[in-house]
Amino acid sequence: MTALLTSFLLVGIAEMADKTQLLTLCLTCKYPPRKVLAGVAVAIAILNLVAVLVGGFAGRLLPTTPINIVAGILFVAFGLWALLSRTEDTDEEACDTTPGRGIGGSAILTVTAAFLVAEVGDKTQLATLSLAARFETFFAVWLGASLGMLLANGLAIAGGVMLSTRIPEAALKRVSGALFIAFGVWTLLEVLL
Repeated sequence: MTALLTSFLLVGIAEMADKTQLLTLCLTCKYPPRKVLAGVAVAIAILNLVAVLVGGFAGRLLPTTPINIVAGILFVAFGLWALLSRTEDTDEEACDTTPGRGIGGSAILTVTAAFLVAEVGDKTQLATLSLAARFETFFAVWLGASLGMLLANGLAIAGGVMLSTRIPEAALKRVSGALFIAFGVWTLLEVLL
């Protein structure tokens, strides 16, 4: 019970205002909230599974530097795409969250992939890895960390839903594009500095 509660609290707090929480907010302005939640949940389950399994090992399973470089470049590309895409709607219309857009037509797959790339090697994954090593218990740490991250990102989805009903799509695209570019630059600076 201690491992579950500690993992839930530490990882949930660490995820607040993290770049992946902000990414989730941006994705909610582009895709239906239930699909964003599903994609984020799948990514969190996978990421925390890897972190917990690796927690007992001294070495690293995945080299995070190349992954973070690719993530940074992808974020900048997503941002430029959002900024350069034409908005057909008027400024009075809300964010378009029609289903069926994304990688291979799947919003869930797109959200899962974006979240996975953004979170690999992030502080919450490293915290989960450390907690697994400390408590030496698989399920409680995995469940606690996953629920903590899911709660934090659920709040981001709620924020994205509120924003998408109150802010015109063109403005959301500009803000979303700028945030993606900022995430990309932030990620690249973390790797290079």
